Amino acid sequence: MDPVEKTAERGRFDAAHELGHLVLHGEEQMPHGPQAEAEAHRFAAAFLIPRADVLAHAPHGASTSWIFQAKLRWKVAAMALAHRLHELGLTTEWQYRTHCVELGRLGYRKSEPRSGVARETSQVLGKVFTALRSEGTRPADVARELHLRPADLNDLIFGLVVTAQEGEGQRHGGVHDWPKLSVVR
Repeated sequence: MDPVEKTAERGRFDAAHELGHLVLHGEEQMPHGPQAEAEAHRFAAAFLIPRADVLAHAPHGASTSWIFQAKLRWKVAAMALAHRLHELGLTTEWQYRTHCVELGRLGYRKSEPRSGVARETSQVLGKVFTALRSEGTRPADVARELHLRPADLNDLIFGLVVTAQEGEGQRHGGVHDWPKLSVVR
């Protein structure tokens, strides 16, 4: 899915999933395979939708309309919440399947049609890019150092930080040679 189209809920889950890989699998071993993905997925669900909080607030046999309201509490996708409710034994297999069918029919399998959750940003990442920019390091330089294409770096940080793009201005001694503008009446 194009990062522009990814909802805040799904972006949060993706970030928690990647954090799960770091916490569970470390930097040394590259996580791969269905088991590592399932572990990171369970980590993300537990991190974003904590068991104790769910048990304190969710009714047994929650309705789909309750899921729509409650997903705002944890800022997660409706499908993720439905799955977590089932995982914690708060819905039966039949109720879970019914939620999945109903959510899928309403477009929640691939997106969050009525999101209502604002995309999160990173203050730290913004400060890092500001410091790099002040040192003359461009996003393309960062991408090269990370062995990424600039487009891939952009996809990874999309929505987390405002980044400047290289402009067409000419530099002379650190000062831009901007065209002279005047008001015409």
